[in-house]
Amino acid sequence: MVPSIVVDTETTGFPNNRGGFCARIIEVGAVVLTEDARVVSPISFVVKQDRAHLTCWQAKQAQRVHGIEVQQVLSEGLDPERAAVRFADWVAKVRERFGVHELRAYNQGFDFWFLAQKPWDLFDRTGLVHGEDIKLTARRGMKCKTGPSLSKAVSFANDAGGDIPWLSASHRAQEDARMAAMIAVYFGR
Repeated sequence: MVPSIVVDTETTGFPNNRGGFCARIIEVGAVVLTEDARVVSPISFVVKQDRAHLTCWQAKQAQRVHGIEVQQVLSEGLDPERAAVRFADWVAKVRERFGVHELRAYNQGFDFWFLAQKPWDLFDRTGLVHGEDIKLTARRGMKCKTGPSLSKAVSFANDAGGDIPWLSASHRAQEDARMAAMIAVYFGR
């Protein structure tokens, strides 16, 4: 297996949403998927955004999905620039330790759009390349024409004898990154 970082983001909505609203990252989570198919070195943190952004209707809709409370973002969140530097520093450490050179995610178009924007500039900061989208890996393994959602891929794997536990009822970045990595292991990519 190619050593990779598997990342997930929780955001305040979709990229370039209606009415000029541009969603932002409020949580990042990642794990390392090692050459011998271990899922190790988890990291996650909340990213601060201003109250006005967090309380607009688009962000409130997103909050229903991920369950991250406004007060948690305001009180525990790192400044976005500081968060971007912290994540890039973590990437540098795991690159050296595990020989990682690619970044993967489940539904990469979504997560990578955010991580390529300022202040993250993740690909420029780290030199990571795009690995295969884990959603594509699952789609091929499940022989689906579209999708599937992460929850459907986990259910499929578990119904076939896999052992991918759910840690939370809501979407949280580190947990979703871990499950996505385990899906990559399950389908052998």
